[in-house]
Amino acid sequence: MSYIRHDIDNNPTDPQPSYNEITLYDGTEGWSDITYGVWNGDYVARNVDNTTRTPASYQRHDENNDPVTPETYQRHDENNNPILA
Repeated sequence: MSYIRHDIDNNPTDPQPSYNEITLYDGTEGWSDITYGVWNGDYVARNVDNTTRTPASYQRHDENNDPVTPETYQRHDENNNPILA
C-alpha cells in the first residue's frame, strides 16, 4: 500500500481507506498486464436525501433516451486495419 491518508496535522488517520489491487488483462488479449490500486472500498452511494442507494450499471442512451447496445470491440493496427487474430 503506497497511499496513507493524513489528518490536518499530518498524522496518519485511523482507519485508513479500503484498498484492493486489480489486474487488468491476463496476457492473452495482446496487451500487457496492468496492476493498480482501487481505493474506493469505503464508498457509499447516496441519494439527494442522503439515504444509501445501490448504484446501477452504466447504460448508454441515444438522443431519444433509448438504450444503446454497444458493438463488440475490435482492435485495429496503426493503419486502422482490423486485427483478426
